[in-house]
Amino acid sequence: MDQQEAPSRWWGLLLAVPAIPLIVITRFVSGQYLLDHQLAGSPERWRIAAAGSVDLAMSLGSDGSDGAMITFSAPVFDDARSALFLDLVFISTFAVVAFVLLRWGHRYWAPVRRRGNRGIWRRLPYVALAGCALDAVETVAQLIWIDSTDPPTVVTHGVAVIAWWKIVAYAVTAVGLLGLVIGPALAPIVRPTMRRLIDLAAGAVGIPAVVPAPHRRVAADDEPRPDHLLGITASGGGIRSATVMLGAFRGLTRTGTFGSARWLHAVSGGGFAAGGWRVSSRRRGDTDLFEPDDAWFAHVRRRRRYLDNGVGSLVGGVVAAAVRTIAVLGSVVTAAMLIGWVVGRLTRSWALHPVFSNNEGTSLDLETLLAPRLFLPGLIPVVIAAVVFTISRTTSNVGIRAGLAPVVTVAALLGAVLLVVLVAVPVGIRYGRPVLSLLRNGSAELNAGLLGVFSTIGLIAAVRQLLTAELKKRWSRLGGVALGFGLLLLAGKVADDQANLERVFRGAWVPIVAVAWLVIVDLIPSHRLTLNGVYRKRLAETFAPGIEYADEPLWADYGDADGPELVLCGTAHSTKLQAGGLPALGFSFRPAGVTLHDGASSQWIGYPGGSSWQGFPRRWIITRSIALTGAAFASAMGRQSFGTTNSLLAAVNLRLGMWVPNPRRADWFVDPVRAPRVHLGYFAKEIFNRYDPQDDAFVYVADGGHRDNLGLVEQLRERPDEIIVLDASGDRPGGFGTMRQAIELADVELDVQIDLEWEPVTWRDHDVPIDCVTLGTATFRSDFGGHRTEDGHVTRIVYAKAQISDTAPSALRMFAAANPPFPDYSTGDQYLSETEFDQLVAMGEHLAMRIEAIRSAPVAPAGGPS
Repeated sequence: MDQQEAPSRWWGLLLAVPAIPLIVITRFVSGQYLLDHQLAGSPERWRIAAAGSVDLAMSLGSDGSDGAMITFSAPVFDDARSALFLDLVFISTFAVVAFVLLRWGHRYWAPVRRRGNRGIWRRLPYVALAGCALDAVETVAQLIWIDSTDPPTVVTHGVAVIAWWKIVAYAVTAVGLLGLVIGPALAPIVRPTMRRLIDLAAGAVGIPAVVPAPHRRVAADDEPRPDHLLGITASGGGIRSATVMLGAFRGLTRTGTFGSARWLHAVSGGGFAAGGWRVSSRRRGDTDLFEPDDAWFAHVRRRRRYLDNGVGSLVGGVVAAAVRTIAVLGSVVTAAMLIGWVVGRLTRSWALHPVFSNNEGTSLDLETLLAPRLFLPGLIPVVIAAVVFTISRTTSNVGIRAGLAPVVTVAALLGAVLLVVLVAVPVGIRYGRPVLSLLRNGSAELNAGLLGVFSTIGLIAAVRQLLTAELKKRWSRLGGVALGFGLLLLAGKVADDQANLERVFRGAWVPIVAVAWLVIVDLIPSHRLTLNGVYRKRLAETFAPGIEYADEPLWADYGDADGPELVLCGTAHSTKLQAGGLPALGFSFRPAGVTLHDGASSQWIGYPGGSSWQGFPRRWIITRSIALTGAAFASAMGRQSFGTTNSLLAAVNLRLGMWVPNPRRADWFVDPVRAPRVHLGYFAKEIFNRYDPQDDAFVYVADGGHRDNLGLVEQLRERPDEIIVLDASGDRPGGFGTMRQAIELADVELDVQIDLEWEPVTWRDHDVPIDCVTLGTATFRSDFGGHRTEDGHVTRIVYAKAQISDTAPSALRMFAAANPPFPDYSTGDQYLSETEFDQLVAMGEHLAMRIEAIRSAPVAPAGGPS
């Protein structure tokens, strides 16, 4: 059956068929009668459900009571047996309907991303059948012993165990029906409406989302290779690097080298200067913007304190950031409160502990909390998982091991969930109050506040470490641990109040406020919740003055622009290590399109433009990209990762990165009705560090410096004949860590060996180095990427490091001596004085002069790989 023969989505109305017997059942049995039998777990509780109104305190005994006289009314109906037979009718109809609809939904109706033979979605029809089978066994057991006041203990335990397994299976089935049947059926109505409403509220109506096909300046395979392909790379390093690059570009422009370059790969701060040049030069029609008397350069110099740009200057930016942080952090807090409220409500329900109290002296002791009816539903799957795992390891047959692996995973996950919900949470609530008061006479609120202080200290330490490029300290990586403890205390507090029917978190206002907050935050465009938009505006007003967002040319419009082709290098983050040995991949923007450097790329004509409803930008422009590729603070930072503190950065919204469409999955966005959106689930991925650039609809893109702060590795993919590397990164004086990292990454990822003559740029004892520029080579040891060049291609490297050397003009040396740490200002120093700005520009001009002076020197390979 092909797509044209797919059944109509309206077949989803068949779900009304099994709903009929459920409605009829409520006419026979009121209240909790059947539920009580299912989850009794002991002859005593079964007897209560079967014998009518009884004294709960007298009947429960050791099964949990604080001695209060509480009664439970469970009238016996003559039609209870009929209700159970109707339950069997529901089971049989639901099994057929759910299985068929889930199969059709997965095959025909669901979005492309949920189809295929991988993942849980294709297994959901069988989950529905498993839930129905468990429900049938449970119902038959109840029919057999429905009139018994003293059933076998094994029966009550078995029914309770099966009931909890059934509940989990039905819950998963319900998610499947929403994702594969109900959602696709409503999508043609809901999604266009939501898109129009949210776009209207966000003021995005009328901004074009479709871009023309670009004109690519790439030689065809049958065209001869130019005699000399020159590339330039501009390193990251914030406003310090951007300023040095202005001077370097000026010097290289004067000699004609800049204009003759084929590529300009830029990262972070280097991208500020390069991107501003590209946008403004196209607008003006010339590329000579770097001279001191040029209006563009004068504007950049005047607005060098770029964070002061925008409405309200720095204060306005802080207010805008604070509003976004309140929304994002509030969603984390309300989610924790909602979870606490739900588990607290469940804990004091008849299914778990109908009479709950964590006051000392109550009969709700550990023995009751660990009753077999509660731990067996979770323990049995765990034991099954352990046994199956052991069996799988007794054979060397790979096929058997692979076949048993899903059984182990499902059983272990099911057991863990049930043990947490049925045992760990009630025990935690019962005995957690003393833990919430760790200090003498201390309150839970006080200790939560203390953990908040510790979280803040960890956050500040991580930020300081990132800005000053210090060696990593373990304690700066534990911010997420403190965050987790704080959220656990808050959720525990809410659960405690709900379970004990006391204090402020008892009422229904908690879930109402929490759900409303989460829904509102989910409706707000995801990319506007991050700080990237605030960052972009301030960068654009400095480096691309006079151009409004809606008027800025699209990336594709630069395909035939004069000067070098601009390539902005970012980082796409991953949970798993990638080919380069880092949890990250290269991600680049250029006039031809975007590339995820594991082989996936997309031209702009096929790359998705989003909407406010979808949560990613509608227009792909250079100023957006320079903000993304310069996003130093993010919830994932590649080689600069802070461990669990990354989660804290996400929670407090220190996020300049953004989720962008995965070029590998561009076809998922073709149908606007089924196209994915950046919902709250992606924010949860940031909190829990779950990034999958292979299978996710979106990839998380941030600062290129999280992987290669020079852009050298990405330019090597072009196989140029010569590369000028401009390095103004944040290495300590005399350190070349950024370059050495790029050398290692090129070796591992591209099989390219880079050799540099280090001696001229290496710091001598008690003295500056001889020079700031040196030569080297990059040798391609394999035909990487299917390029036309043969193995053994050699690229000449001219490496220029922004440092004081013997060749520096006396004015620079004098200024450096009087104003340390020039030129190695911290990346966190966003406010350069006029003098500092001018001296950094002079440093860039000096680098350009030395580059031109040394380019005619013969290649002198250095002392081996580094």
